[in-house]
Amino acid sequence: MLISKARISQIALMIVFVSACSSTSHIMIGEARGKIPVSEVEVYRQQPAEYEQIALLKASSRNSLSFSDEGMIEVAINRLKQEAADLGANGVLITRSTDEVTGSFGSGTGVSGRNVGVGIGLSMPINNKSVSAIAIYVLNPELLPESTSNNEQMQNTQSDDQPR
Repeated sequence: MLISKARISQIALMIVFVSACSSTSHIMIGEARGKIPVSEVEVYRQQPAEYEQIALLKASSRNSLSFSDEGMIEVAINRLKQEAADLGANGVLITRSTDEVTGSFGSGTGVSGRNVGVGIGLSMPINNKSVSAIAIYVLNPELLPESTSNNEQMQNTQSDDQPR
């Protein structure tokens, strides 16, 4: 089977388009600091006593191989932590967690005979989790109580939760 040059171009363009879809973003609202290791970034569900805001963050589980809610949230939080570390933030303050539909895939078939046609199709949504947060720099992290795990925090965060 020979593939045409046009078809190869279409496939290459599609690969570029899909790989260009970013699953994290940020808007600067403060000053970035020097990059730090991701392992130093803590996740907060409530505001620490003293901190500086660096950026508004949003990450999703898009393009991950996670299918469970917990797995998709973990992917999104890990992406938030990486983005925060790149900005020099030692914490992310979770503000919102939502479901998002980023597309669908489907299949259909049909038959026709004489003047009658019959078709049937099936479509399923592609669901992801999206988590919004504020990249923060906690001024006195040693004074904070130990934070709970990411999954425990996200289970306690509702989609309309705002920092208190």
